[in-house]
Amino acid sequence: MRTAWLAAAAALAVGATVPAWSHETAASLDVEWVNPDSPEAQGSARNMVAVGHDDLGGRGYNADVWVHEQYAYVGSWGFSDWGAKQRFCPNDGVAVVDTRDPAHPREVATLTSPAGTSAEDVVVKTARYGALAGRDLAVVGLQVCGGDRTDTSIFRGLQVFDVTTPSAPVELARLNTGCCTRGLHELEVEHRADLQRTFVYASVPTSEYPDTIGRRDRLGRGDFRLIDITNPRLPVEVSSWGVHRNLGAPPAPGLGCDPDAEYGHSAEPSADGKLAFMSYWDSGFIALDVTDPVNPTMRGRTIYPATADGDAHSSNYDEARGLLFSADEDFCKTSGSGTEKGFGYLRVWDYRNLARPTQIGTFKTPNSSGSKDLRAGDYTIHNPLLVGNTLFISWYTDGIRVVDASDPRRPREVGHFVPPATANPIRPSQRGVLTNTTQVWGVAYDKSRDLVFASDMNSGLWILRRTGG
Repeated sequence: MRTAWLAAAAALAVGATVPAWSHETAASLDVEWVNPDSPEAQGSARNMVAVGHDDLGGRGYNADVWVHEQYAYVGSWGFSDWGAKQRFCPNDGVAVVDTRDPAHPREVATLTSPAGTSAEDVVVKTARYGALAGRDLAVVGLQVCGGDRTDTSIFRGLQVFDVTTPSAPVELARLNTGCCTRGLHELEVEHRADLQRTFVYASVPTSEYPDTIGRRDRLGRGDFRLIDITNPRLPVEVSSWGVHRNLGAPPAPGLGCDPDAEYGHSAEPSADGKLAFMSYWDSGFIALDVTDPVNPTMRGRTIYPATADGDAHSSNYDEARGLLFSADEDFCKTSGSGTEKGFGYLRVWDYRNLARPTQIGTFKTPNSSGSKDLRAGDYTIHNPLLVGNTLFISWYTDGIRVVDASDPRRPREVGHFVPPATANPIRPSQRGVLTNTTQVWGVAYDKSRDLVFASDMNSGLWILRRTGG
């Protein structure tokens, strides 16, 4: 079945994707194009098999994926601030896919985003408190794309939908995060049982970047935002935190080829919602105590070795063992003298002492080590997802990696799935800016069916099952 699925997907009408720069400034958009018929473009699998696939209408530009009650939600993205000739905004919103029959997934609805925005990140959860308790809610992060971030006519921020009937979503509310950042980049949602409230743990990157009239956020807020959605019809921002606002300056220097210690990329809450681990690029992974929601307090941060390239991108927290599994999104295979070579990879931190986390383990794919002469592709880690002691990791051109973290000091790969390289027939004009290599953005897991979901920027949604290992 694995061979059949790979061959079928490789034969699909093909399209384009992009270098997966999540950071606002890209060094270059020049890309290499691979021959879809070449062996390196055919994909591969070990101890995993594809049981279903949906190319989402060949739209391309697919972003993160979430799965809830056997429906998958796939975001979309676009880019701007890279020059007028290099702006592209598909404005495709979030695709809602019925996967109750995983072999035959079908798109049934779209969470429509406002004009001029991208909807990269989406989280779906059942409301636990408030007037809509028991309803299924989709929370979407929106950013400016295809336009100038200083254009206040373009909405950016939070969007909330009622998706109790997934095929008939109803928009409930929006919360504007304000001028002049691109908007809300990544988010997570967690319930606070002690407060009987539900919060969004969000990042609004570059809020504290210098601008012509001060900081980009005109209200002086930091990159971390805590938003109360207990009443999903009226989201309220409760507090913010930033390295300038709260510390006076970044706590670390910039590192490597993308030096930046003030870029807050994403936030990972603990299961009880009282902690948030903020991925702060070269400032590391910062633990924020949000027990008092209006007063986030720094409890500690991870410290990179001096030779590291930094680029703290995302993380997953292991409550039981006090471990933080973190991802460094480093696209630079070589970063100059004094910096370790290779793409970004997984680090494991013992975070039981919040004030003094220590690194105890790492995991790299063979391609991410930088020792091979690789052709087109981004062989850096993107997002880790912890299920028990197993990590499912989206790794861009290295697809989905399955890693046994039973021994956190020695994580080991036990399976993988790499979709075939494809190109996008409906947007061929983007060939000069986008690559057709495999680019797996997101990963999700359906515990009830033991299925793994992967979103590839080019080829769409993949539904996978482990077969051994």
